[in-house]
Formats: sequence, structure tokens, C-alpha cells
Amino acid sequence: MQIITNRVTLVGAPDPKLPYFDVLMPTPYGTTYNSYLVRGDVKTALIDPVQSDKIECLLRNLKAMKVEKLDYIFCLHTEQDHSGAIIMLCDLFPEAQLVGSAKVAELMEFHFHIPRGKFQIVAEGDVISLGGISLVCMPVPFAHWPDNTMFWVPEERVLFSSDLFGSHYAPAVASCPDKAVQLLEARAYFSEIMMPTSTHVARYTAKVRELNPAFICAAHGPVWFEPDAILSEYELMVSNKVRRDVVLAYVTMHESTGRMVQVLADELCAEGIRVSLFNLGDPKRDLRVTLGSVVTETVNAAAFLLASPTVLGGPHPSAAAMALMINAFNPSLRFMGILGSFGWGSQMVKQLEGLTARVKAERLEPLLLRGLPTEEGEEQIRQYARELAGRLKAIPEEEIV
Repeated sequence: MQIITNRVTLVGAPDPKLPYFDVLMPTPYGTTYNSYLVRGDVKTALIDPVQSDKIECLLRNLKAMKVEKLDYIFCLHTEQDHSGAIIMLCDLFPEAQLVGSAKVAELMEFHFHIPRGKFQIVAEGDVISLGGISLVCMPVPFAHWPDNTMFWVPEERVLFSSDLFGSHYAPAVASCPDKAVQLLEARAYFSEIMMPTSTHVARYTAKVRELNPAFICAAHGPVWFEPDAILSEYELMVSNKVRRDVVLAYVTMHESTGRMVQVLADELCAEGIRVSLFNLGDPKRDLRVTLGSVVTETVNAAAFLLASPTVLGGPHPSAAAMALMINAFNPSLRFMGILGSFGWGSQMVKQLEGLTARVKAERLEPLLLRGLPTEEGEEQIRQYARELAGRLKAIPEEEIV
């Protein structure tokens, strides 16, 4: 529990030991399921029920706040990590009016079997007064899901931003987060939640900047008491600017592809290009951790390269998983390339290109070598690296982070 202002209190639940969100996203610092109590002179509202298995923590906090009645329960997003406890809360506070956008009400009917008629439907600009304090509806469709909604409290300059500006980070002391970790995890959160819809997110970020909030209360992670930090980070991440960096994800079975990667990385570094290497076959790391790290590193990166050996005529399954992830999160890359080795034949390039069809980056000419690279093969790799470095250096300075 944490007091934000005299009228707004964080009453949600931490989950510091959660290893993966959605059984996919690495959460080395756990996460939080944030719920906010807003008290007006006349009425009281709860912003977002928590995940269902965390309701006891929410109820303890409400009891500590001496809450005996809720006039409103606001649902900003249908997904279960936001709204999982909704039915239990309705049973405990039967007089509470559910509030949500038309899209929230529609999706609640499917995910929780709550009839749409149970909701007071709000749209852009609608205001609900609690007496001395009001909540203004600001839908942000596709800031993750089509139903995501923000609410703005002008009297307190508090923004309840739903998934926007969130982070998977449960600090040991809620009121004392490590600011560097918070920004790091917000960047990882952006890459895996917001990057697929970054065009929409750019508009919403600009809108929030105009609001000039004093506090940003997201659905996950610590409250932003200095909103400029996360707004500046989002402005960078949604921009079309890039770093002259190469993100190189690879897997190797018998070191032929590994040798290609080593030569390529060495030559790029010799050309003054920063290379981030990720071994998809690292036996000491869960593949989900490596995939998540790669996706985060592609935010504002200029180039992504995927290297794989050929397995049964196609890519290694780990490389295929990487391709699916890059395709799903669709970073704003300038260049993308596929390279690797084969024994007797390969359809790897065709299959990986199919798996990354959504990525709009310029495709580099594929580079496949048969078996262990020869001296001639290594020179091909170096030439590939020099040409890529030349393209990266040709990006205009005004387009560089």
C-alpha cells in the first residue's frame, strides 16, 4: 500500500517471485498488479481489480483504509491480470457500479460472462465526479489491447494509464524503487507489450505529454513520481531514430554457424559498429530469457541478423522461435539479414523470410555457406560485414539516437 496523494492510494498487490509473465516474458524482478483507491468528498472508486489470486492482498489494503463501501469499480482493461478479481469484488461490494468503455464491456462479457448491461459505459471525455475530484475517460485503443483506457484526474494531475508506461518490477520497498531498474524494465515492457502498436503509442505519448501529469499510475510496476523520465524514454522508443547497432541472434550445432558469427562480429566491430550477440542455444539460459533480451535490444536498433544452421532442410527450431518473436513484436529496423550454414541443401532462408513477413526492414542478401567456412567463405562474411557497416554509416545523423 502506498499513498500517492491525499485522495489516491495504491492498494494493489506485488508478485515479486513471478518468473515469466504470460508464461513468456521474463520478469527477473517480478511484477505488480496495481489497483488504486480514489476517494472523493461524496463517493469512492476503485481503479482496476487485481489478478484473482491476489485479491486477499487487495482486501487487506482496503480494510486498512477502512473501506466499507465502493461506489464505483473502474475497469481499464479486460485482461485477467487487471480484472481477474472482478466477480469476487462485485459479490463483496454489490452496490458498486461497474464503469468501463464500450469495448471493455464487450470483452468482459466474453472473458468473465458479465452482461454488458452491468456497466456504466463511458466514452472519450466523459467525466465521473466523486465530489471534489473527477475522473475523465481517455480511451487508448491498441496501447496493447483494443479496450485499454486511461483516466485523468485533473484536480490532482494524476493519470491512471492502464498498461501504458508500465513495468514488470516489484521493488522490495514499493516507495523506493531503483530508478535505473525501473527504466530498464519499462523498456523491456515496452518492447514486448507496446512495440507491436508503437504508431498508436506515439500518439498517446504525445497526448500525455500535453497533459503534464504530476503522477503516472500504471497497471504494473512502481508509480512514476517523476513522469518526465518515462515520457522521455517513450518518446525515444516510438521515434524513427535508430542506433548504428547490429543485434545478432544465432544458434550453432557443430560450430560452422558459430564460426560465421565470430568472423562477422569481429569485422563489424573493426568497422566501428556495436554488435549485441545472443546465443539462442545457451544451455544456461531459458530460451524465453534470451528471446526477451533480443526483442528488447532491437528497440531503436538499426539492424537485426539471424544466424542458424540447417535442420531437416529448415532453420533450427530456436531460430524459428526467434523469427516468430521478431515478426510478432515488429521492431522499427532499417535492415534485416539471414545467414547460416547447411550440409547438403537448405530451405532455411525461404522459411525464415516467411516467418518474418511483417517486418518492414530492408532485407540484406542472404548468406549461406556449406559446412565449415573456408578462407574464401570467411572473406565473403567480411565483405558482408563491410557492406552492412557502410549502410549503417550512411544513415543521416538526424535519424540517429
